[in-house]
Amino acid sequence: MTELPSTTEDVPATPGWVEGSVDEILRGLPQRPSLAGLRNAYLDCLAAARGPTDIDDVHDRCRLALIGGLRDGERTPEPLLAELNRRLEGLEAAITEQV
Repeated sequence: MTELPSTTEDVPATPGWVEGSVDEILRGLPQRPSLAGLRNAYLDCLAAARGPTDIDDVHDRCRLALIGGLRDGERTPEPLLAELNRRLEGLEAAITEQV
């Protein structure tokens, strides 16, 4: 008997509510394809965080990469970046509480 490939992938994922929260945080930014790429990279980075021992370090790296992309690629103003950073830190704290 031949085994059929699975249609589900065993890949890291963030809790389901995280994606909507990130979308809400980024909602006020111009919705360009490059923003979607930054958003997806941030979510993938968060999903790769494993366990509470290194989760804060991983979250910091993920957030700083997103903020850097918004600064350099999207030319987002510094005051808005500071607000986004604050809101993303709050989201990451909520994720950490659930670990």
